[in-house]
Amino acid sequence: MKKNIFLCLMMAIFSLNTFAQTEPNRLVVLDKNKVQKGFIVDQVDNLFFATVEGRVAAEVTYKDFKSGATGDTLWLALQKTPACVSYKIACIPQTISSRITSDEIAVSYFNSTNPPMQSDEFTNAQMTGFAEPFKDNTPYTIITLGYDKYGVACNMSKAEFKTPRKPLVGTPEVKGQSVEITATTAKLQFTANKDVKGYAICIFPKGKAEEQFQQFGPMMRLSSMGDMIKQFGIKCTGEFTYEWTGLAPDTDYEVYVQAWDVADTYADMVIIPVKTKKLGGTGVAQVSIEIKEFAKRGEGYYQRVIYTPNSECSLHRDIIIEKKAFDKADMGEAGVTALLKQDYPKDPYWNQYGVDNATWNADPNTEYYACSIAKNVNDEWGPLVKVAFTTGAGEAKGNVAPTRIVQGTSYGVTQFPMIKLADRVQAKFQMIENAK
Repeated sequence: MKKNIFLCLMMAIFSLNTFAQTEPNRLVVLDKNKVQKGFIVDQVDNLFFATVEGRVAAEVTYKDFKSGATGDTLWLALQKTPACVSYKIACIPQTISSRITSDEIAVSYFNSTNPPMQSDEFTNAQMTGFAEPFKDNTPYTIITLGYDKYGVACNMSKAEFKTPRKPLVGTPEVKGQSVEITATTAKLQFTANKDVKGYAICIFPKGKAEEQFQQFGPMMRLSSMGDMIKQFGIKCTGEFTYEWTGLAPDTDYEVYVQAWDVADTYADMVIIPVKTKKLGGTGVAQVSIEIKEFAKRGEGYYQRVIYTPNSECSLHRDIIIEKKAFDKADMGEAGVTALLKQDYPKDPYWNQYGVDNATWNADPNTEYYACSIAKNVNDEWGPLVKVAFTTGAGEAKGNVAPTRIVQGTSYGVTQFPMIKLADRVQAKFQMIENAK
């Protein structure tokens, strides 16, 4: 690959004059991050190759951190490698730095934020003048990116630290207890003591809060789980009762409670487990199926099917399958039944609890079966229900997988906090001050 690049560049060197008079008239370099840099050929004097030996980095070491009345101060040491001429530096929450896993990503990150270039080395320097105060009890990362004598961004260096926890004012505490739990709702009551200035509550499916934080934290510049709960949860004071609706039946949830004192310092997070009840009865669980319209959508076609469970159903699972696939020797009713009985916890639409108004990708002029199986409150599976149908006329695209494209149900799936994502993370960086 490199040989081909060298050959192409050599051809460019000997063809600049020709390129200037004919097309193309731009020289474009594309890096591994798909970031391109272009030049007008008339303005390029020459191209050449160079060699830089060794690692090009500004090795950074964390020394100390203190927070005072005049602001936060970070002490660090910084030593450039022999091939490093200059560098860029930042101090960012670990939620962001954890995504910078390679030199290439670091280059893109610093290109987008563009902090000032530095060249000095330090054994005990101070970093001050931060635009935002550091959060207490929060992991941060000092990150640098080294540049060689040609101005090429090369290698990063990281030093991680955690800010100390500030002492709480008093003993802020919030207690929560369940008031009423149904199959799709959870009502809880919360009581805060006198040392709590305020608190926020938020519900997640069990084990999903950290996953949400890892996803949204870097984008929203959230330093900790407490930040996420405070920003997107329901803010409360004193005694407060709240009911979450649209939950999934027979599902484990966790209610996160983040309280803070009069100085806005976070107390320990409280997590309250909640499990919604099952639906259905002890009889035979069964679903009725109604075939609705077949129509064109964009460049493809869709088939709408309504699956309606009876009152015995705890949950049901629904698909459509081509008749030719259903009729294979290893499928049939036994194969489809086994397929529908398998658990797929990562598929949010696999378990259905109410009327399922489903829309599927489908080919025109094709025979299908709509299939469903349900189980009752005792986890006893009912019979497989299947309804044959043939899609209407249209221009066949060929082998379109009958996957769900629209999902509707009589029970909602409001399981996560509503988070409006920023277009991109806006990070702020400060200059280093020589503390010699």
